[in-house]
Amino acid sequence: MKIYENTFIQGRELAKKLAVGTAVSCVAGILLAQMQSNLELIFITLTFVLFAATIYVIIKYCKCPYCGRRIFLGVLKVTSCPSCHRSFTTGKKVRK
Repeated sequence: MKIYENTFIQGRELAKKLAVGTAVSCVAGILLAQMQSNLELIFITLTFVLFAATIYVIIKYCKCPYCGRRIFLGVLKVTSCPSCHRSFTTGKKVRK
């Protein structure tokens, strides 16, 4: 179970990095839109690719290691499973 738990944590960290990359690429595309260059198209395409990669990582790796439920909303800040209420770090049930 420990290996699967690390997969969730690693997936969540990768999703965070991809989300930041998506935001940076989006802002760069918006700023370059005023120049109307080919670089704008590259950043817009990069934004869509990074966004799709973020969704893929969340679907593939961000599920509870104990009950198997996928966690979409709040995946970047959740510390316990909303379904079975087990902590991702200790594995013990937590009170709400």
